Amino acid sequence: MIPQLPLKSSPGPSLQASKWQKIPVLLDDEEMRALFHALGTFWIVQVSGLIPNGQEIIPQDAFLDVYHHYLSALKQGETPQDPRLRAYFSSVLTVDLEALYAVQVKPDQRLVKVEKPVIQLQAHRFDYSLADQTFRSMVMGADSIQWGIQFAYPHLYQDTQLHVMTVRENEQFPNTALFKRLQRWMREQTIATPFEVNGKRTNVPIRLGKQCLSWINTHPQFVAKGLSIKV
Repeated sequence: MIPQLPLKSSPGPSLQASKWQKIPVLLDDEEMRALFHALGTFWIVQVSGLIPNGQEIIPQDAFLDVYHHYLSALKQGETPQDPRLRAYFSSVLTVDLEALYAVQVKPDQRLVKVEKPVIQLQAHRFDYSLADQTFRSMVMGADSIQWGIQFAYPHLYQDTQLHVMTVRENEQFPNTALFKRLQRWMREQTIATPFEVNGKRTNVPIRLGKQCLSWINTHPQFVAKGLSIKV
């Protein structure tokens, strides 16, 4: 049986959180599958726009299939075009469905709201400026480089009574343990990306899965930026 999110009659305030810990990373599709396995039991939930009834929770296999097609395009030197990417790459991970709730806004569509800290996903892009020789993460211009997903989790949280608290690993914040498992896996299985620009190598904090090294220089946006990766 597919689990259900709690239902409320109307939306409340949006999640109030700050000091986000961010992990931007490009993984091979088999690495993404291995990450999901390492995380254990969790749910992927859509939180972007109006969602058809019953489609709030994304099956892990469906997410991995979309990610596989995303990677396949990059490996073939093409820009990913899958229309599902926007919603899937704007979802959240949680071990506790009580951290979210749904609001019925139309007979066949719902809004999903985040109430407590969850791991937020965003499509990650970055850019390189020749003018100041700087890499900038989460640049969304038309020419920015597609680079997997950014995982983010807050360090501070404000509840509905306006109490500000540290997001610790305890029963109140069950997703903290999930994020710590994600951090540990990233440290062990990925590297700071070793870019080379005009013959000069620099390690950039955005992460790269080790299995990507065999194909990453076929990335369709590297040539225009004069970038390559050297190990």
